[in-house]
Amino acid sequence: MDKHFRHLLVFGLAILSACQQSEKQSPENADSSQSKKDTLLTKTAAAKPLDTSTVSFFQQAAYGGMVEVESSNQILQHTKDPAIKTFAEMMVKDHGAANVQLKALAATNGYILPATLPNSKVDLISKMDTFKDEGRDEYYIQLMVTEHKNAIQLFSMASRSDDVAVAKFASTLLPTLNHHYQHTLKIDSAFKKAKANQGDDPLKLSDRKNK
Repeated sequence: MDKHFRHLLVFGLAILSACQQSEKQSPENADSSQSKKDTLLTKTAAAKPLDTSTVSFFQQAAYGGMVEVESSNQILQHTKDPAIKTFAEMMVKDHGAANVQLKALAATNGYILPATLPNSKVDLISKMDTFKDEGRDEYYIQLMVTEHKNAIQLFSMASRSDDVAVAKFASTLLPTLNHHYQHTLKIDSAFKKAKANQGDDPLKLSDRKNK
């Protein structure tokens, strides 16, 4: 009986090992691994030695640029507000150009920027579709307020980088980011004034789409 049991145990372990190996090599897991890799800054064989703050800047600046462009493209498909439309078009143009410059700067240092956003950032953009009409517009502009506030902090730190090219890039874009930020505050303030006498529902949660 003991000998028979040992044979069964060995056979069972062999089957389990084969299943685990198959799972590791399955297309689904391979796709998941590739998707995760696409959200990260990639170091090439020609990569120059950079400090962690510069590497972090490349990745976080790429995320910010993608969020601003993708969310702006999305709001342009729905908004009827002229101020929102004008601002979103400016975001696509200015941040689209900045993203190209950032990509080139990273490449000169031997790095490839993330190709896609991580889930946490995708969720921020997707949440816009849980609102409708003015509620969607308000959510978008508040997202832009937060994103630009974070971007100014990030680029301010990078403008003091020991890497001359990175410092110059960040310093050159800071005035544009500040201009965008002031613009977002102006639009957000206009929304708040318009809603001042409409209860305590600044994001018009009542305008959430029925699910």
